[in-house]
Amino acid sequence: MATSNVTQTTRLAPFQEDFLADIFAQADALKGAQMPYAPQQLAGLSQLQQDAIAQGQAGIGAYQPFMQAATQAAQQSGAFNQPGAVSQFMNPYEQAVIDQSMQDIARSGQMQQNQLAAQAAGAGAFGGSRGALAQSELARNTMDQQARTAAQLRASGYGQAQQAAQNAAQLAGQQSAQFGTMAGQMQQFGTQDLNTLLGLGSMQQQQSQAALDVARQNALGQQALPFQQVGFLSDIFRGVPSLQQTSTATTTPPPSTGSQLLGLGIAGLGAVGQAGGFNQMFGG
Repeated sequence: MATSNVTQTTRLAPFQEDFLADIFAQADALKGAQMPYAPQQLAGLSQLQQDAIAQGQAGIGAYQPFMQAATQAAQQSGAFNQPGAVSQFMNPYEQAVIDQSMQDIARSGQMQQNQLAAQAAGAGAFGGSRGALAQSELARNTMDQQARTAAQLRASGYGQAQQAAQNAAQLAGQQSAQFGTMAGQMQQFGTQDLNTLLGLGSMQQQQSQAALDVARQNALGQQALPFQQVGFLSDIFRGVPSLQQTSTATTTPPPSTGSQLLGLGIAGLGAVGQAGGFNQMFGG
């Protein structure tokens, strides 16, 4: 008995097969393609940042001269407050003034002595006790006047020197404070300038870094574009319903040799029967 084989084939529509073949061709072409490398880049220091670093290095210790001046002024202020500092402000001509005053007083006393002597001589009492007593009193008064004048001059000179020392100490203290303030302001202003330069420089560096990042992203996007196109086409293909065609083919194998002989024999017998050959053969 012959057995038939049935083969059923399901295929996409021709235009879908062509579309899918085109996708495979593009993907196969990308498989061996050499893609350029887009490395990450770091923006260097901006010019303003470099300027800030240079100015910062140049300005280190710029306030020190003012601090040294403030220290020296403070030391001078302390030295002027010492008891012995008054001598530095004594008038160098004070002794000359005292000596001259003493001479003036002595001359005045001598003139008075001469007047007393003249009066005594006119009265006929020259060399008497009363004249001697008057001259002694005048001499004592002269010396007292000299002593008081010298003391007053020295006291005045010392007071002026002491006031000068106090003024110098106060002035030195003010200078010390001013120098200290100037040193602090210089450091503060220098720091503000550096911070301003660094801030502006950071903005420049960020802008440069952003430009490098954008360029890298563009390069990566350009590299990924062919793959995205293949993926896009693949998504389109998956989104379109498949239009399938089914074909059926039936095949029957040829009869075997035994089957052919058996068939021939049966056919021959039938022919003999139709011709009455069986009756002849069996005496019928």
